[in-house]
Amino acid sequence: MAEALINENKIDKAREIIDMAMTNMPVEYFGYYTFVEPFVDGYYKAGETEKGRELFNKLKLIYQDRLDYYAGIPLDEQYDKIEEIISDMEGYRRNIDILIQNDDRELAEKETAVFNDYIDRFSHFYRDDLLDDVPPPEEVIDTLPAVEDSAIREEVQVIEE
Repeated sequence: MAEALINENKIDKAREIIDMAMTNMPVEYFGYYTFVEPFVDGYYKAGETEKGRELFNKLKLIYQDRLDYYAGIPLDEQYDKIEEIISDMEGYRRNIDILIQNDDRELAEKETAVFNDYIDRFSHFYRDDLLDDVPPPEEVIDTLPAVEDSAIREEVQVIEE
């Protein structure tokens, strides 16, 4: 609704709707953080940069808290929780993308550096260098003699008979 109001240039009404939503569904208690992301964007688009940043920071802290927990559990448990970890990483990244889309470059750059530190905590899930320690395969030598098509046809014909 707030997005539609912004598109209709009814900025004051959009601000009112976003404020009402955040009052009635506080981030700390709501739990469905993906659904809060449009409100971060809405605040920015409605000219409420500080409120957008404040809401971004609440979400960021929730994602960081969750990722800190996952980083602290044993590796086998991390693998069991991989979907949750990836989901939280993607949510965190999407919120930084909102900053970028709304030209809040200074905050986006700062937060991207922090986000990259979180990515590094889970690098064992996507290490590109895993194959660096594996020696290259020996040259493959074809041990079968080359056979012409006519020889294959003759063998097929013998088998059919």
